Amino acid sequence: MIVARNVVLMLGIAAHFLLSGAALFGDIVIAPVVLSAPPASLEMFQGPYAYDSTPFWQPANMITLALVLGATALNWSTPRRGLVLAWAVGFVAITVLSIAFVFPEYLEIAATPFAESVDPELVERGASWRILSWIRGTVYFALGFLPMAALTKPAHRPGTA
Repeated sequence: MIVARNVVLMLGIAAHFLLSGAALFGDIVIAPVVLSAPPASLEMFQGPYAYDSTPFWQPANMITLALVLGATALNWSTPRRGLVLAWAVGFVAITVLSIAFVFPEYLEIAATPFAESVDPELVERGASWRILSWIRGTVYFALGFLPMAALTKPAHRPGTA
Protein backbone atom coordinates (compact mmCIF):
# COMPACT_ATOMS: atom_id res chain seq x y z
CA MET A 1 0.00 0.00 0.00
CA ILE A 2 2.90 2.35 0.75
CA VAL A 3 4.23 1.89 -2.79
CA ALA A 4 0.80 2.70 -4.27
CA ARG A 5 0.52 5.83 -2.11
CA ASN A 6 3.92 7.04 -3.27
CA VAL A 7 3.49 6.14 -6.94
CA VAL A 8 0.05 7.71 -7.34
CA LEU A 9 1.17 10.83 -5.47
CA MET A 10 4.29 11.18 -7.64
CA LEU A 11 2.31 10.61 -10.83
CA GLY A 12 -0.18 13.24 -9.68
CA ILE A 13 2.64 15.70 -9.06
CA ALA A 14 4.10 14.99 -12.50
CA ALA A 15 0.70 15.48 -14.15
CA HIS A 16 0.13 18.67 -12.17
CA PHE A 17 3.38 20.22 -13.35
CA LEU A 18 2.82 18.98 -16.91
CA LEU A 19 -0.42 20.98 -16.95
CA SER A 20 1.35 23.92 -15.36
CA GLY A 21 4.03 23.85 -18.06
CA ALA A 22 1.46 23.61 -20.84
CA ALA A 23 -0.41 26.60 -19.41
CA LEU A 24 2.84 28.53 -19.17
CA PHE A 25 3.56 27.71 -22.83
CA GLY A 26 0.14 29.07 -23.75
CA ASP A 27 0.68 32.23 -21.71
CA ILE A 28 4.16 32.90 -23.09
CA VAL A 29 3.93 31.69 -26.70
CA ILE A 30 0.32 31.59 -27.90
CA ALA A 31 -1.60 34.27 -25.98
CA PRO A 32 0.73 37.21 -26.76
CA VAL A 33 0.43 36.51 -30.48
CA VAL A 34 -3.28 35.83 -30.78
CA LEU A 35 -4.29 38.59 -28.38
CA SER A 36 -1.94 41.23 -29.78
CA ALA A 37 -4.33 42.73 -32.35
CA PRO A 38 -7.67 40.92 -32.39
CA PRO A 39 -9.59 40.08 -34.46
CA ALA A 40 -6.81 40.25 -37.09
CA SER A 41 -4.44 38.27 -34.86
CA LEU A 42 -6.99 35.50 -34.23
CA GLU A 43 -6.44 33.89 -37.63
CA MET A 44 -4.79 30.78 -36.15
CA PHE A 45 -8.14 29.89 -34.53
CA GLN A 46 -10.07 30.21 -37.79
CA GLY A 47 -10.53 28.06 -40.87
CA PRO A 48 -10.01 24.39 -41.67
CA TYR A 49 -6.52 24.24 -40.08
CA ALA A 50 -7.39 26.13 -36.92
CA TYR A 51 -5.34 25.53 -33.78
CA ASP A 52 -7.27 23.47 -31.22
CA SER A 53 -5.64 22.33 -28.00
CA THR A 54 -8.76 20.56 -26.73
CA PRO A 55 -7.42 17.07 -27.56
CA PHE A 56 -4.63 17.75 -25.04
CA TRP A 57 -6.44 19.71 -22.32
CA GLN A 58 -9.53 17.55 -21.85
CA PRO A 59 -7.83 14.19 -21.27
CA ALA A 60 -4.86 15.74 -19.45
CA ASN A 61 -7.15 17.46 -16.96
CA MET A 62 -9.24 14.32 -16.41
CA ILE A 63 -6.14 12.16 -15.89
CA THR A 64 -4.68 14.71 -13.47
CA LEU A 65 -7.95 14.97 -11.56
CA ALA A 66 -8.10 11.18 -11.25
CA LEU A 67 -4.52 11.09 -9.95
CA VAL A 68 -5.13 13.94 -7.49
CA LEU A 69 -8.27 12.27 -6.13
CA GLY A 70 -6.57 8.86 -6.07
CA ALA A 71 -3.59 10.26 -4.17
CA THR A 72 -5.96 11.94 -1.73
CA ALA A 73 -7.86 8.71 -1.11
CA LEU A 74 -4.72 6.58 -0.77
CA ASN A 75 -3.02 9.03 1.61
CA TRP A 76 -6.14 9.85 3.64
CA SER A 77 -5.15 7.96 6.78
CA THR A 78 -1.53 9.11 6.76
CA PRO A 79 0.24 12.22 8.06
CA ARG A 80 0.12 13.46 4.45
CA ARG A 81 -3.66 13.97 4.52
CA GLY A 82 -3.73 17.72 5.21
CA LEU A 83 -1.30 18.63 2.44
CA VAL A 84 -2.81 16.27 -0.11
CA LEU A 85 -6.35 17.37 0.76
CA ALA A 86 -5.37 21.05 0.39
CA TRP A 87 -3.87 20.20 -3.01
CA ALA A 88 -7.07 18.41 -4.10
CA VAL A 89 -9.34 21.22 -2.91
CA GLY A 90 -7.11 23.82 -4.59
CA PHE A 91 -6.98 21.83 -7.82
CA VAL A 92 -10.75 21.47 -7.95
CA ALA A 93 -11.29 25.15 -7.04
CA ILE A 94 -8.89 26.38 -9.74
CA THR A 95 -10.50 24.04 -12.28
CA VAL A 96 -14.03 25.20 -11.43
CA LEU A 97 -13.04 28.88 -11.51
CA SER A 98 -11.22 28.35 -14.80
CA ILE A 99 -14.22 26.63 -16.38
CA ALA A 100 -16.55 29.33 -15.08
CA PHE A 101 -14.53 32.47 -15.81
CA VAL A 102 -11.17 32.10 -17.55
CA PHE A 103 -11.88 29.69 -20.41
CA PRO A 104 -15.26 31.08 -21.53
CA GLU A 105 -13.75 34.54 -22.05
CA TYR A 106 -10.83 33.10 -24.01
CA LEU A 107 -13.16 31.00 -26.17
CA GLU A 108 -15.41 33.97 -26.81
CA ILE A 109 -12.48 36.14 -27.88
CA ALA A 110 -11.04 33.34 -30.04
CA ALA A 111 -14.41 32.77 -31.73
CA THR A 112 -14.56 36.37 -32.96
CA PRO A 113 -14.72 36.25 -36.75
CA PHE A 114 -11.49 37.20 -38.50
CA ALA A 115 -11.20 40.75 -39.80
CA GLU A 116 -8.24 42.79 -41.03
CA SER A 117 -8.99 45.50 -38.49
CA VAL A 118 -8.03 45.73 -34.83
CA ASP A 119 -10.80 46.07 -32.25
CA PRO A 120 -9.59 48.10 -29.23
CA GLU A 121 -12.26 46.52 -27.00
CA LEU A 122 -11.00 43.02 -27.89
CA VAL A 123 -7.41 44.13 -27.26
CA GLU A 124 -8.46 45.32 -23.78
CA ARG A 125 -10.41 42.14 -23.07
CA GLY A 126 -7.43 40.10 -24.22
CA ALA A 127 -5.09 42.03 -21.92
CA SER A 128 -7.44 41.48 -18.98
CA TRP A 129 -7.69 37.79 -19.81
CA ARG A 130 -3.90 37.47 -19.91
CA ILE A 131 -3.60 38.97 -16.41
CA LEU A 132 -6.27 36.60 -15.10
CA SER A 133 -4.55 33.66 -16.81
CA TRP A 134 -1.18 34.54 -15.25
CA ILE A 135 -2.76 34.78 -11.80
CA ARG A 136 -4.52 31.44 -12.31
CA GLY A 137 -1.31 29.86 -13.58
CA THR A 138 0.77 31.18 -10.69
CA VAL A 139 -1.67 29.90 -8.06
CA TYR A 140 -1.95 26.56 -9.85
CA PHE A 141 1.86 26.24 -10.03
CA ALA A 142 2.20 27.05 -6.32
CA LEU A 143 -0.41 24.40 -5.44
CA GLY A 144 1.93 21.79 -6.88
CA PHE A 145 4.32 22.25 -3.98
CA LEU A 146 1.77 20.95 -1.46
CA PRO A 147 1.99 17.32 -2.61
CA MET A 148 5.76 17.64 -2.91
CA ALA A 149 5.84 18.64 0.76
CA ALA A 150 3.55 15.68 1.50
CA LEU A 151 6.22 13.35 0.13
CA THR A 152 8.44 14.39 3.05
CA LYS A 153 5.92 12.89 5.49
CA PRO A 154 5.54 9.17 6.24
CA ALA A 155 3.45 7.13 3.81
CA HIS A 156 2.21 4.82 6.55
CA ARG A 157 -0.54 5.19 9.09
CA PRO A 158 0.52 6.51 12.48
CA GLY A 159 1.54 3.67 14.74
CA THR A 160 2.43 1.31 11.90
CA ALA A 161 5.61 0.85 9.91
